[in-house]
Amino acid sequence: MISQLTARVPTLISQSHLEKKEAWTTYWSPILESLSTQCINPCREIRAQAFSSLQPSLLSPALTSDDHHEWTAIFGDVLFPLINRLLKPEVYQSDPRGMSDTRVLAATMLCKVFLHYLVMLSEWDGMLDLWLKILDIMDRLMNSGQGDHLEEAVPESLKNILLVMASGKYLVPPEEDKTNEKLWKETWNRLERFLPGFLEELFPPPPKAPAETKEKSEDSVVTTAEVPAAS
Repeated sequence: MISQLTARVPTLISQSHLEKKEAWTTYWSPILESLSTQCINPCREIRAQAFSSLQPSLLSPALTSDDHHEWTAIFGDVLFPLINRLLKPEVYQSDPRGMSDTRVLAATMLCKVFLHYLVMLSEWDGMLDLWLKILDIMDRLMNSGQGDHLEEAVPESLKNILLVMASGKYLVPPEEDKTNEKLWKETWNRLERFLPGFLEELFPPPPKAPAETKEKSEDSVVTTAEVPAAS
């Protein structure tokens, strides 16, 4: 029932006569936060249903239909709190086997949503801070130390993000483009903390040009002194 409300939100917003930011907070936030709350339900079936409803809602074109950045709250108010709750021992213990898979689902969804909005986020001043928070979250997930599949899932998800960012020229080495130098350096430093060598493996530095060798043998050099004088 909650997920079905998402289809009505654009109409409710248009009829509300509220300012865009206030309307988004009034109608979208409660729905998304309610769905994310059920994503930690001890019942696996309810969690699965909540995830299957939350992800399409987060990717809905209606979410960003207005020209403002209020929708970026889906990270700070929905996805990050959801993963933080999933990392709590008491939540994990409510269904140890099932919560491992739920954590993987949450990590995958976070990466998918970020990639979905990458172009729009690149035009937002908060892009770098958001990206670093995502890396922090992925670090915590990977090192949660509770024997789930995140040690494989996290690097795979990050690999996908990094390759897409690189192909879109959002993440390039400083020697190629100085525009996003800070993003590159911060990404490198952050990844080295929990995935040392990961970025270098994905984007190996270009091979150094071999040093030019100069022939120094006197036999191969013809000097003017060796040229016979004209008779």
